[in-house]
Amino acid sequence: MTRSALWLPLFDGLADPVVAARLAGEAEAAGWHGFFVWDRLSWPAPVRQVADPWITLAAVDRLRGQMLDEAMLVLTTAWSGEPVHHRGEQYTIDGIRFLPRPVQRPRVPVWVAGYPGRIRPLRRAAHHDGYFPIDLEHPDQLAEIVATLTDLRGPATTPYDVAVALPPGVDPEPYIKAGATWWMPDLPPEATVDEVRGLLREGPYK
Repeated sequence: MTRSALWLPLFDGLADPVVAARLAGEAEAAGWHGFFVWDRLSWPAPVRQVADPWITLAAVDRLRGQMLDEAMLVLTTAWSGEPVHHRGEQYTIDGIRFLPRPVQRPRVPVWVAGYPGRIRPLRRAAHHDGYFPIDLEHPDQLAEIVATLTDLRGPATTPYDVAVALPPGVDPEPYIKAGATWWMPDLPPEATVDEVRGLLREGPYK
């Protein structure tokens, strides 16, 4: 079964946490399976092309990836609720505990995002719980991604998710056939509360 979630930009009217909480409750009551939010704190208006801050700051892509991988190791260990002692190339942790422990077991699911055609995010995703491809243009791209993930994961027995965000009105069925397990309407940054409520009331994909 493919599950459906709302994925909201938290700007303007949607930036109020009370509004977001109410929408989450309404989404659950309407049968949606998840309620996710963007990871951006700001969005220029009008949106202009700007310098990539990672390039401007001379950040090394491979080093960033190594830092992320090690940070995920520390985080997933911390979710156990036990003291964490870690000495790695990027981080040193001595006796820190993460409490309260997450309700989910064995841990909070981790989805890795990445652009089609890039193998490193897929390799990283194969070690976690799901993959969220960015800027998909065609279901064939997703089918190729799913095949690569299947090869990378090997004879895995744990559930695995592949999430897709598609503009409202785009039929998710071809993407579901290609391997998507989650579908989310891809809303623009200027989406309003009324627009979200209208989409919410239409209910999840069936």
